[in-house]
Amino acid sequence: MKKIILFILLFTFAFAVAEAQIDPNVKPAPTEAKPIRIGEFHSFVADNNMRVFLIKKAGYPKFRITVEFGVPLIPLEREPEARRVLSDIFSKGSSIFSAAQIKDKADLYAATITGFVNSVTCSGMKSQIDTLFPIMTSYLTSPGIDDNAVKEAVEKGLKKLSDSGTTVAKPTKSTFLARLQDSLTFYTSTTPPKMEETVEEFKNITKESVESYFSKYINPDNSYCILSGDFTIEEANAIIMKHFKGWKGGVRNKTDFENSFSKSFPTSTKIFVIDNPNAVQSRISVRWPMGDAFPYGENEALLMVMNQIYGAGYMSNLNQNIRLDKGLSYGANNILSINITGGQCSSNTLVRNSQTAYALENIFFEMLRMRNELVSAKTLDMAKNGLIGDYARSMSQLNSPAIIGFGMVKDKFNLPDDYLTTYPLKIASVTAEAIREAAQKYIKPYESLIIIEGKVADIKGTLEKFAPVEYYTQEGVRIL
Repeated sequence: MKKIILFILLFTFAFAVAEAQIDPNVKPAPTEAKPIRIGEFHSFVADNNMRVFLIKKAGYPKFRITVEFGVPLIPLEREPEARRVLSDIFSKGSSIFSAAQIKDKADLYAATITGFVNSVTCSGMKSQIDTLFPIMTSYLTSPGIDDNAVKEAVEKGLKKLSDSGTTVAKPTKSTFLARLQDSLTFYTSTTPPKMEETVEEFKNITKESVESYFSKYINPDNSYCILSGDFTIEEANAIIMKHFKGWKGGVRNKTDFENSFSKSFPTSTKIFVIDNPNAVQSRISVRWPMGDAFPYGENEALLMVMNQIYGAGYMSNLNQNIRLDKGLSYGANNILSINITGGQCSSNTLVRNSQTAYALENIFFEMLRMRNELVSAKTLDMAKNGLIGDYARSMSQLNSPAIIGFGMVKDKFNLPDDYLTTYPLKIASVTAEAIREAAQKYIKPYESLIIIEGKVADIKGTLEKFAPVEYYTQEGVRIL
């Protein structure tokens, strides 16, 4: 009994000491940023000439494989009818496994097996790879292209065209606000439009023409593979050769197509107000172009940190000002779009009509503060740690969109194998001085377009101190 009592006392004392050492009000100190352990990255060309991007995760019991075909980009599609027919055939499975059989097998093994006209995917336990792979590869080695399947798909396509020509489409709500936003777009696509499907071309579709389309675009030379799991390069190549051996080679599709855009950047700030007579709140959007915010650019990490501090998230300067300090809105944020056009920003909030000018003033204040002041060390660390934490979580899954997306564009952007693993170090290296320099270049209070939707009777005359203002009705009639 004495031993039991002594044990209880010792346990209670140890627990009390442990409790005394934990203060829930004190946040743990952040540690130094380290490379994310995603796995080993390898790029190679398989023996069948298919480009392979391997993500090796030692000891991981699952696998995932995606094979993307180099089908034409939509604006360059010259055989939309053949593509439509082939897409319908893929939806029914292959000549060996029907869609129902594929679903049953996938459910049985808690796996994923999909086949589309632009890709096939399979994921599951590595121990079941020899069972699952043949089902997925049957889309490629034994496509269900036969006379009946082609005939049914053609009839379905013709019926869709017929229905689209006879069915009275519901009128779409085209407001002046939507037209105004389209007219103020900073980047306008100048790429050629895609070819539309026609009845005549559908009637010309045959089994041979669909097979020709398949062999032209869906072949190893014209595809790349993203494989994740516990595989060496030799194992990955052996698996590909074993299960894709019936997939014949072809010729890589080459195109000189490039997305092209015309640019129309504002040279000064201008405000457009659209009247909503029944509104009690104003919707404010301050927009400006970035110019060179391209995906995987050298400035991407810097821009992400800058935006995290300025307007992304609950603790951003913009939200703390508009919501937490002034109480003008339930929230304010800045959306940073990094894309192939060069990117843009949009600072948004929703406030009472009577507070519209005051809210806009505070948005400008935060824009100018980012340009003129150095952010504090505490603010900078919080932003960087938050971004690194979000990034680490996004990489935690084998089918992470970020990892798969990287595999798809790695060659296009000539990115190193360790790009994803070292990205957190780029975030951690951002300095307050670099952020101020970036803000002076990319945050543009004097070259922005402001669109406000609210009650003009409550707003008119309060915004002219910021920039020239144009007032419109919802129908687009200028209010003098």
